[in-house]
Amino acid sequence: MRRPKLARDTVWLASSDGLAIIIGLIGQIILAKALLQSDYGLLVVIIDAFATMYILIDAGLPTILSRDVPRAPGASKKAVRRVLKLQAMIAIPFVLLSAIGSSMIWPDIPVALLLACGAVGLGHIMAYPHRSMMRALGEARLESIVKLLERIISTSLYWIFLTKGYDSPTIYAFGFSIGVFISLIGTLWLGERIARDDGDELPPEWNSNKTLLIAALPFAITLGILPYVTKLEKFLLAGLSSYDDVSLYHVAQLAWIAGLMFPQAMRSALLPYLGEVRDKPKKFSSRMLVAHHWTLVLLPIGLLAGHIIVSFSIPMFFDSEYSQAVEVFDILLAGWAMTLLSIPWYVALQAGNNPWRFTSLISLVVIAAGVSGWFLIPEYGVMGAAWASVVGCSIMLSFSKMLCGDEERLTDGLALFCVATCYLMSVGSPLALIGLLTVIPAWNSIRFLRSQPHSSEEE
Repeated sequence: MRRPKLARDTVWLASSDGLAIIIGLIGQIILAKALLQSDYGLLVVIIDAFATMYILIDAGLPTILSRDVPRAPGASKKAVRRVLKLQAMIAIPFVLLSAIGSSMIWPDIPVALLLACGAVGLGHIMAYPHRSMMRALGEARLESIVKLLERIISTSLYWIFLTKGYDSPTIYAFGFSIGVFISLIGTLWLGERIARDDGDELPPEWNSNKTLLIAALPFAITLGILPYVTKLEKFLLAGLSSYDDVSLYHVAQLAWIAGLMFPQAMRSALLPYLGEVRDKPKKFSSRMLVAHHWTLVLLPIGLLAGHIIVSFSIPMFFDSEYSQAVEVFDILLAGWAMTLLSIPWYVALQAGNNPWRFTSLISLVVIAAGVSGWFLIPEYGVMGAAWASVVGCSIMLSFSKMLCGDEERLTDGLALFCVATCYLMSVGSPLALIGLLTVIPAWNSIRFLRSQPHSSEEE
């Protein structure tokens, strides 16, 4: 029987995310070439708006599933079906409200475009339970396949539409929704094939729908806030600046999100890995420490590779009006570094016995980013949005450590060092080479990880 493993599952998820992001970037390049800059920015905002509205359908239930199923794999089939049924019931009022709300917010936008963007958000949400179950059963490889399938189909359709000369955002939104729903069907089919019903007992929180929803409530509230961590600056730019600035920021953020593939994959793999030992403090701390050292190893690689790749790729693949996206990305790269460093404490709050702390953390992150963006964007535009994102990421790192009661200081120093390095890169200063000093703690972490017995992940 496969079990969750940090390194193996992270590699599977990161590899698929890497390929999916590369294909997705090709898709975004096609969109940028096919659509007017303002239409591109509008499409981005509408898709993000529906994703934000529909995230509440999640209700935090897939997170509970991912946390608890590793300790009761034989109950995975009834758990995932129960979660999917609850989410389907929750979805009905949200779909109706979003239909009314979107037509009021964008009265001049074609209904077909709103329907296509709504279908994208709904399809993603309904795939989460089975994807979480796959990960909890140690089958992250299957999750990676269906995620990759979505991007391949969507991007292929974009390419066909471009060669046919289509320039309507509605057509491309429907292409995206087709890829999402084919991936959803594949997710449900594969998930049902590996789900097990061997009579294992789930934790007491699963005794009734009421207790399950109460247990998931902190994660539900968090998920209602979480989309704003990456989307808030775009909404603020749309309101305080223009759709042209939204598209510019979106291009820079695409590269940033591409760099987040490994941190996000590690988070996804770490949750069931820590959830498996959430009642064993010593093993819990040991697994957190291993994750911490992996983040230190990845830090210099991400800083160097991110700057070099983006400095060449954005001018090469995007038109001249997007050239400033490189400078914006360099600032966002500091936020990437802090997001990476925060992973052990971030996931520990998710997997721990007091998930309300995690809710508090995400609330603080969004408030900090929102207040910063409100003041910075009118004055500095796109660069102000980038710095607001960095402020939010700094809160994520410092407060996740504080809420875990950890007084470790190395990551705080590294975070400040990364902010200075990324600023110097954004202005083209050779002093940015000081960032290479992050290799020193990375080398020490490699030595630590090599000293660990191979069985450490199987404790």
